Amino acid sequence: MIKLIAMAAMLIDHIGAVFFPQALWLRIIGRISFPMFAWGVAMGYIRTRNWKMYAIRLTAIGLITQLPYSLLFQSRDLNVCFTLLAGLLALKVLHLRRIWIRAVGLTCILSLVHLLNFEYGIYGVLTILVFYYYQEDRNLPLYQGILTLGGILVYRFHEIQLFSIISSFIIPVVRGKDYRLNRALQYGFYPIHIVLLLLIKMFIRG
Repeated sequence: MIKLIAMAAMLIDHIGAVFFPQALWLRIIGRISFPMFAWGVAMGYIRTRNWKMYAIRLTAIGLITQLPYSLLFQSRDLNVCFTLLAGLLALKVLHLRRIWIRAVGLTCILSLVHLLNFEYGIYGVLTILVFYYYQEDRNLPLYQGILTLGGILVYRFHEIQLFSIISSFIIPVVRGKDYRLNRALQYGFYPIHIVLLLLIKMFIRG
């Protein structure tokens, strides 16, 4: 259920960004999307039997989507799949035995995320870590709120990013109703909807 809500919110957000930039309510709905995907990566790290294959799939989707993503949004950022990948790698690094390797590894990941302009930047990776380490904490909305305020200040996100905190209230309600999606839908949604929106945009603009 969480993944379906995240996909629907992302689609609404992207439709608003591309075709109705003045309809702020569409972008507000879309704010809950990334945190839910971040939650998915945090839970995926726990559940997956092969984190390397998980990482490969995220990398493949990111590479496939990057060109249409750049054309659709006129952006030089690396798309959100790379941010989710960085979060997955950060979780793996933080479970290594030696503390100094954890510190160096996490620093390298966050530095690359920032320097290479991953979508949502360091804020995106930290969102995944917050969901992982505080998944059962009743103060999770507070932690996410503090992190989001930091993201707004550092990355100059629009103030509507604060609406992303709503995801912390939705997830506990629907997480028990979660179920496995068809793998083709789960991994194909992101590139397919980006390509379709790009084609529609090109058709409208002639």
